[in-house]
Parts: sequence; structure tokens; C-alpha cells
Amino acid sequence: MDQAKRERLESKGWRVGTVSDFLELTPEETVFVEIKLALSQNLKQRRRTIYHQ
Repeated sequence: MDQAKRERLESKGWRVGTVSDFLELTPEETVFVEIKLALSQNLKQRRRTIYHQ
């Protein structure tokens, strides 16, 4: 998000942060979620490659 948009949102009362902040995740939980996301994206790509040959 660019700085101007962030400032505009904050001036209107919005809080801007990360998903980890919002969900109150520990650093370990954040890494776990990122690993699961990477694995699922890899699996999705592999399935696309296999079924579209």
C-alpha cells in the first residue's frame, strides 16, 4: 500500500497493520501459515501443469 493511501485511511480512523497483527499470531504461527500457503500454491501450480498437458 502506498504511503498516501495509508495516511488517507488512518486520517479517517482506519487502523492499518498486518494480518499477523490482526489475528494476533505469534512469529511461529505466522511462519506456519506462510509455509502452508506456499505449499498450497505449489500444489495448485503442479496440478495445473499435470492436467493441462
